[in-house]
Amino acid sequence: MKRLLLLFPVLFLFSSFTTTELSNHPVAISTITGASLPEISEKNLQKIAALKIKDVEKLTGRKLKLKEKIAFKIYQLKLKKELKKKDKDEKPSKGQTAFILGLIGICSLVVPYVSIAALPLAILAVVIGSNAKKENPNDKKAQTGMILGIITLGLFALAILLVVALIGAYGGW
Repeated sequence: MKRLLLLFPVLFLFSSFTTTELSNHPVAISTITGASLPEISEKNLQKIAALKIKDVEKLTGRKLKLKEKIAFKIYQLKLKKELKKKDKDEKPSKGQTAFILGLIGICSLVVPYVSIAALPLAILAVVIGSNAKKENPNDKKAQTGMILGIITLGLFALAILLVVALIGAYGGW
């Protein structure tokens, strides 16, 4: 067990050193010369993050050493972590906006004099939610925002019908 615990730090240390094979690598050349590399698109970064060792060996045309395999897997883990972090750092989505509008709309129905604001909020929630659903069909917040908007519109229509029925039954106030 002690040998196994010592093996991981040693492998990590050896994987962090550059070898002569990497001295011809564009990243190594750019760090030495100070030249800038072209930006890699996010789509290509996602492809790199999804590669398997066998695919990398096919692309390079040679069998990778154990140290290179470990270094590649560490790089992939860091890359996946950065891609997830970049996704979370983006501005709030349209689906989240639709969800918030639908939630405020349905909550404003129970507050007197504020319930009039529920109608435009519900309409906006449905419209923005449907647009967000077209962009990303898996967006659950957009789906929820649309549902809340539709429920709010239904409850608003029911309240209007109830008021009209009461006014009709009693002949006014």
